[in-house]
Amino acid sequence: MKLTEIIEKASWAETKACLLWNYSDVEKGMPGYERVFRELRTLQPTSTSMRIFIRKTFREGLDEEPFTEVVGKNGTLNKQLEDFKYLNKSEDSDYANAEVEYALEFHPWEEWLGMEVNSATHQKYAYPEILAHCLWEMTFMGFDQDAIREEKQELERRADELKNMTEEERKAHPPARNDEAS
Repeated sequence: MKLTEIIEKASWAETKACLLWNYSDVEKGMPGYERVFRELRTLQPTSTSMRIFIRKTFREGLDEEPFTEVVGKNGTLNKQLEDFKYLNKSEDSDYANAEVEYALEFHPWEEWLGMEVNSATHQKYAYPEILAHCLWEMTFMGFDQDAIREEKQELERRADELKNMTEEERKAHPPARNDEAS
């Protein structure tokens, strides 16, 4: 089932309750979440191979308590990535043959709508819970797609700037944000 179908099966009241239950800091942003919820119902999904996975995660030594994580997978295996050769992992290891997990917060909302939600997520979470976790992730950078797109472009610009620097330049001149450079 795609996210667009889940949105049709979940009410705003149920989704709001799930947001409030799962995320302690969402109350002040609730008008933004509701606006995005309603906007998503008007958008056309785009086709994508990316799939949504939601799960509880706990990283020993990093996290104080488990948290809910939303990631995307599109069938690409870790061993297919260009950087895999630098990881000193066997090509037949579990890691090598696991799918790459992608952050989704910068993906266009139309693409989110076209993503399949994996079956394990369906078994563990009700529709309003799935939608609440997806809303939280997709609005992590803000409640406006244009602002999110601009933030992504800024991050890409900074990454390109770093790639093109020599090691000495990186140490002497860390890249500045566009709004800081004047």
